[in-house]
Amino acid sequence: MIFIRMVLLGFLYNIDSDRQLCEEIGYNLAYRWFCKLSLKDDVPDHSSITRIRDRLGEKVYEKIFNEIVEQCRKAGLIKLDQVMVDGSVIKANASIYKMQERDDKKKDDENDPKSPHAHSKDGLSVNDFRKRGIGGKKISNKTHISPSDPDATLSGKDGEQKALAYKTHHAIDACSRVIVDCHVTTGSVSDVTMFIERMNHIQEKFDCKIGEVIADRGYGSAENLEELQRQNIESNIPLWSSKVGETFFKEVEGGFKVDHETKVVHCPEGHQMKSSSHDEAGHRDLYVLSRKICMSCPRAKECLTEYEFKNRGKRFAVPIHFRIFSEVMEKQKEPEFKKKLWQRMWKMEGIFAEAKSHHGLRRARYRGRTKMQIQVYMISTVQNLKRLATLVMDSAISFLQEMIFGLIKTQKIEKLA
Repeated sequence: MIFIRMVLLGFLYNIDSDRQLCEEIGYNLAYRWFCKLSLKDDVPDHSSITRIRDRLGEKVYEKIFNEIVEQCRKAGLIKLDQVMVDGSVIKANASIYKMQERDDKKKDDENDPKSPHAHSKDGLSVNDFRKRGIGGKKISNKTHISPSDPDATLSGKDGEQKALAYKTHHAIDACSRVIVDCHVTTGSVSDVTMFIERMNHIQEKFDCKIGEVIADRGYGSAENLEELQRQNIESNIPLWSSKVGETFFKEVEGGFKVDHETKVVHCPEGHQMKSSSHDEAGHRDLYVLSRKICMSCPRAKECLTEYEFKNRGKRFAVPIHFRIFSEVMEKQKEPEFKKKLWQRMWKMEGIFAEAKSHHGLRRARYRGRTKMQIQVYMISTVQNLKRLATLVMDSAISFLQEMIFGLIKTQKIEKLA
């Protein structure tokens, strides 16, 4: 199909304009050959590319991506013994300065110069955020929306400037670096919330079990780690924060003993603490000792905080996930654990760097989540084709080397004879 070949060329060489793509195919003989066009054939008009893209829809592009993934699997590039996952933000094709309040009712009159819908005589908005500045204005995904791309949402790390964006959630085979899954969401969706869903999707798609998952601390929630254990999948994922359970483990080192099965806690002096309440927000169970017992204890001043010493007895918090916290903290000390995280960094981050530098993943070409998913499918397809082509080329080179060495060896034997 000519259209698919043209689109592949566009993403392979990062030609982001349909008009430019058609022009280059018109005079580039290599492009014509790839698209199966003779010198006399007319190149399809750029407007037809847009119409065909919309008509095919997301499902067709997903089938194209899955077909190439299946070819990679048949070639032995996909084993799923180790899977690396990560997410990357893609800038939306929309401006933060044009965001409007989420209100279906237009309360403003277009003739009112203070109205965001008002226009000056030259056609420019006289109430533009860029002109007025957005300093001090509270703009969030709950209160504002982009009229040009409603699916794009504000995204950005703490301390960084926010921007309208999408996010792609990638998973690759660690050995071959072939992309096995690429799912697009709005930019505000957290990696941790998509993790288990995508892992289950991959296992259902390939009808096999993932051996090990390697990811950064953004995926290291207790729920995710426990779910991987439940499915007997090895995890090489650090805890989401180095301070997780910090107070609890210090208390345990100080002599507090916790029986996980009976849910009984003893202080260093052997007193059994009473279960007080469950903190749902903090995911922990609270235990207390009476003030009378604590005040008669010789360790009172060093065990109690200043507030506890003045007002009440000891309060001890037990994270409901402390077992998985303990196991992962011990695993994080192992050299092999750190080695795999380092490999994930250059392998996984390298996939995104390649896609953004050479294939147009840095910014959305289109608007809407569906079209953004199409863009990611085609970029991932191009990257997988490159891995598949490398395998074919390596096999051909190995065959030629063996043949040449065989000929050299035969000539040496004939000379000796």
